Amino acid sequence: MSSNPDFDRWYAAKSARFIVEPSHRLETFGNTLVNYHLVSELADRPGKVRIREGRLEAHQPRVIAPHFVPTEMEGFGDEAREYFEFLRQTEERLRILQYGYHLKSDNFSEQIVTDRLSAVTERVKAEVLASNDVFAAVIQGVDEPWDVALIELWLREIRRSAGDNIRELDEKGLLYGKND
Repeated sequence: MSSNPDFDRWYAAKSARFIVEPSHRLETFGNTLVNYHLVSELADRPGKVRIREGRLEAHQPRVIAPHFVPTEMEGFGDEAREYFEFLRQTEERLRILQYGYHLKSDNFSEQIVTDRLSAVTERVKAEVLASNDVFAAVIQGVDEPWDVALIELWLREIRRSAGDNIRELDEKGLLYGKND
């Protein structure tokens, strides 16, 4: 790790390689457990590779409807006031999905093996694919700060799932109210 934590986080996020991604998207009407396998080479020990395994629980998305209460607006021009009024008048059509997650330590493990990073990654990939776990992920990343890669996984899954989640909520009448 460098002396700059911001750089370390950025580097960890950009270095994460998603070898296997879950084949199913996040559940719309329940929580989803994503089983992650993070493979990383130890920076100070060449030929040593750490394999971390655990679960990332993505919570069921919540629909949030903003409410624009009467607001004092000082220092704003006519265009901004008119836009705010438009938002207030159409707020019943605005919806936001909120996703949460929880790193579960009850199923967390790690081990260090001696081999090349690429060889270990291929072995882990083969094991995960053979398991037919539709919510499994294999990530190759840095050893520290390793958990930044999990945040990247969570963000990728939200982006991939949001469209289907919105459609399913709307079909059930849960996005804007009951369907007629």
